[in-house]
Amino acid sequence: MKKETIRTIFFTVIIIIGSVWFIRFFIIEPYRITPGQMENSLLPGDRLWVDKWSFRWGNRNPKYRDVLVFELPEIAQTQSGVTEIAIARCIGLPGDTIKSTGNKLFVNHKPVAQPPLILEAYLSPDSLEHRVNRMMRQNNSFFVEQGKLKDSRLLFLSRYDYEKVRRQLSADSLLYPVFLKRDFYEVALPRKNEQIHITPQNAEFLYRILTRYENRKVEYDNGKIYENGKELTSCRLTQSYYWVIGDNRAGMSDSRSFGVLPHSHLIGKGVCIGYSRNPEKPFWQSLRTDRFFKTEL
Repeated sequence: MKKETIRTIFFTVIIIIGSVWFIRFFIIEPYRITPGQMENSLLPGDRLWVDKWSFRWGNRNPKYRDVLVFELPEIAQTQSGVTEIAIARCIGLPGDTIKSTGNKLFVNHKPVAQPPLILEAYLSPDSLEHRVNRMMRQNNSFFVEQGKLKDSRLLFLSRYDYEKVRRQLSADSLLYPVFLKRDFYEVALPRKNEQIHITPQNAEFLYRILTRYENRKVEYDNGKIYENGKELTSCRLTQSYYWVIGDNRAGMSDSRSFGVLPHSHLIGKGVCIGYSRNPEKPFWQSLRTDRFFKTEL
């Protein structure tokens, strides 16, 4: 083989590798969906194509209902030395007031429609475990079991699946809807570069933002924030903050556990499911072709 041919092949391979690296690092990259974050909107085995350009280099900001891929804030990390990645839906933008009352969500005092297949919490008596599980299998219903409360199991399933199972249960043995403490909150998202007056009501909230994400060495005491020994009466934030929630309410990789999500932690926005396979089936039976190139997330 001639030297010119070897040199051409070598440089062609280098260009291809470099192009693939550039595209995946700067423009778009597939991410594998792990269980427990976005059921049933996204499924384990989905490969979500993520637009990395818009937020990091395109000077764009998230919009309502965008599916965001982000680095988990340190407070929510479960593994030391590893940057964990999470996926959730954006429901709050800078300047918004978010309020949750269990099964209802409000943005700026207006009710917000929840995703149709959102997983909600229900209690099921231990005595009905085998019967309920059998009905779930018969109805091809998906559910997540997450602990117990006294003599009942805590289950998460969609309202659609709940209604199917409930109709088959006798009146004295229903699945009982339950609202968890973490689903009751109200938060006002600050705007970037806007002067914020510090009050006893928002001081602790701002203190967490300043110390975690703004690199400010401040102290909190009795409803007040101090910096260099002096009380702060106002502050400005250097980046935008968002409120994100996973469609799977059983999951905890969202703002209900770590609070606001800073813009600096954003990786990108999900644009479509490139391809999908069921990890519980053999490869030749696992491809979910109906989900290939699906853009409605």
